[in-house]
Amino acid sequence: MRLLNHYTVNALRRNANVIGAGVSGLTTALLLQKDGFQVKILAEHFPGDISIDYCSPNAGAQWRADRNLEPGSFNAKIHENTFKKLRNLIDTEPDSGVASMTLYEYDDVVADSKDSWLKDLVPNVIPQSQLPAGAKRGISYTTVAIDVPKYLKWQLQKFTDGGGITQRCRLKHIKEAFGENVDVVVNCTGLRASNLGGVEDQTMYPTRGQTILVRAPHVKSMKTLNVGDEVTYVIPRGMSGNIILGGTMDKYKSEESPNEGIADGIMSRCIALYPSLTKGFEIISHNVGLRPSRVEGLRVETETARNDDGKEIIICHNYGHHSYGYQTSWGSSQEALELIRKALSSQGEGAQSKL
Repeated sequence: MRLLNHYTVNALRRNANVIGAGVSGLTTALLLQKDGFQVKILAEHFPGDISIDYCSPNAGAQWRADRNLEPGSFNAKIHENTFKKLRNLIDTEPDSGVASMTLYEYDDVVADSKDSWLKDLVPNVIPQSQLPAGAKRGISYTTVAIDVPKYLKWQLQKFTDGGGITQRCRLKHIKEAFGENVDVVVNCTGLRASNLGGVEDQTMYPTRGQTILVRAPHVKSMKTLNVGDEVTYVIPRGMSGNIILGGTMDKYKSEESPNEGIADGIMSRCIALYPSLTKGFEIISHNVGLRPSRVEGLRVETETARNDDGKEIIICHNYGHHSYGYQTSWGSSQEALELIRKALSSQGEGAQSKL
């Protein structure tokens, strides 16, 4: 019965506008499209663009098992579901830019019961004698690394090949995404959620990240070190030969220009963590990105509003991913789709408009 209702809903409600073309917007658009919706992406920036306001192209990116997640929690679920999808893309979409790779992860926290959720990844504990300075714990496991520029362009190509529409624009108010035939609007605006009219989420804040993109094809694995508030990572962008060296995690900072002193510190820490970098590398660029952080964490929820003709519109929010955009992208977008299905199924049962 539920399946029948689902298809009935899609037959009646199949037009969706997605605001934002970062990894969350693109992934949500693809899932909506696969579910039978006609989808348009409205965004100021698209893959291939470079802007401080466009965070996704600046990521590493990798999937790492966050030891702070509670088994069975919402956050653990969306991390796990994303991992499964990304692993599947390695076999089913060889042009996606997703590659299998070993990650060596070190931190200054003694292992405890929270590590139990990692068991399905079969991590190998690294002997104390092999830990880098400052680390108290180390594990290694096979995970995924993503060639970000290639991956974003692949997502956009899949979307347009499937009949998706794109429109380059900067919205001042979420109601500008409403239209005569629009049934669903998905807000994937990241940091812009703080000043987008009708949303204006004041719990959003930037977390500045500075990185160095280098060419070092001999680097074939990932390493991360977290000691106190300092983060160090060496992340290959898939199998492209390009490597992201990082980084910083500066809350409430938004300076756009790379800092030379910070860059020197990143380089020194990365060489100490991954000594074979000294075999030779070429610096391609120094980068700054602003992670879309949120005081209360990720927001995935629906509400309703009405367009100028009085038609009820389902709004779904999917933003506030902080530094976990790629590794929660498929899981959070699937959650958004499920909420949209539910909202459309119950539409007309007295839901209150919030806008």
